Amino acid sequence: MRKTSPNISTRLALYAVLVIVGFSLSYGLGFIKGSNQRLTAANFSAIFGSGFGAAEKTVPNFGLYETVLDLMKTKYIGDIDYLNVLYGTIKGAVAGLGDPYTSFSTPEENNEFFNSLSGTYEGVGVEIEFVGDRLLVISTLEGSPAVTAGLQPKDEILAVDGKVVTGMTISQAVSLIQGPRGSEVVLTIWREGDGDPRDIKLTRQVVKVASVRLDIKDEIATLRINKFGSDTEQLFNKAVSRILSDGAKGIVLDMRNNPGGFLDVGVKVANEFLPGGMIVEERFRDGKTTPFSADGSGKLKDLPIVVLVDAGSASAAEIVAGAIRDNLRGQLIGENTYGKGSVQEVEEFSDGSALRITVAHWFTPLGTSISDGGLKPDIVVKNGKEGDAQLDKAISELKKLTTQLSS
Repeated sequence: MRKTSPNISTRLALYAVLVIVGFSLSYGLGFIKGSNQRLTAANFSAIFGSGFGAAEKTVPNFGLYETVLDLMKTKYIGDIDYLNVLYGTIKGAVAGLGDPYTSFSTPEENNEFFNSLSGTYEGVGVEIEFVGDRLLVISTLEGSPAVTAGLQPKDEILAVDGKVVTGMTISQAVSLIQGPRGSEVVLTIWREGDGDPRDIKLTRQVVKVASVRLDIKDEIATLRINKFGSDTEQLFNKAVSRILSDGAKGIVLDMRNNPGGFLDVGVKVANEFLPGGMIVEERFRDGKTTPFSADGSGKLKDLPIVVLVDAGSASAAEIVAGAIRDNLRGQLIGENTYGKGSVQEVEEFSDGSALRITVAHWFTPLGTSISDGGLKPDIVVKNGKEGDAQLDKAISELKKLTTQLSS
């Protein structure tokens, strides 16, 4: 995915989640400038489009909103920033959809959102989102304070420095967790099966993570993709060239704790492993479908492959994993994936704000809904406190495949 000019839609296979590294996802759609240009029932309709009036019979009377604004103007003791009021209003409208992946960001937040995919982060290195009223960890960034502290996907953050997060917005939670490098923050965490919550102290730092890393040992290539970001395609292509030039006999594709990223990058990555066939299908509310298929040019289509996934594997990572398995190219090893199978379309506006709105759902080539509980691995392996049992199992299974092919 590329950042486009204002008012151009861009399709994302991206979590509506937050990397707590100096950026946040929140609530911007555009605004009315100046304190004298306040929102009314009339221009409220204009903002939401000409089709708004056609739904009058099912839409509440927005005159109530104008009444509230009038009361604020005449009775509120402080100054009113109408731009903040409008942003807050639209934030509430988006939240009213009940979809955690549909979000609304101010110009500053939208800029930070795209910058976050550059691979350099300052903070504790954890990606979070509100699911209902629960603030959950989606994944942790490799080498970050979050990993060192032992945070895991689906841990629930109850409080930050003793302040309960219930009722907060993502932005408010982020503002508590963010801070200068070297400073400390205490997260109160509850993990299913652990009983009582516990406090975890983290020291904020700069986290630099390349989205692709390759290690070749004993003719086995371990290809780690942390996310599908702005640097992924270039780094992945270099890794492919090295895999071929070094004569690797098989590939372990490690997408554990990969929260997703750009859909087009995920499709290109999947394409390299497939001789043909569907990669993923988008299904829209009107029944229309958009299939994405491999073109048969994949440079790695003949090499044996196994895929490592876990609860932090989501979105584009699930698309790639599902495509490889459903096209009978490789097995999934590890733990059940996250289950983020919805498509967000990004509308950027002239002021720099943006609306990320869910427009479709993803299905694997064999028709499995990614949103319906994620992808279950073919071989379930849970990691213990020491070593990497999942990676060990993946290498073991891959060596069996390479041995069979060479015999």
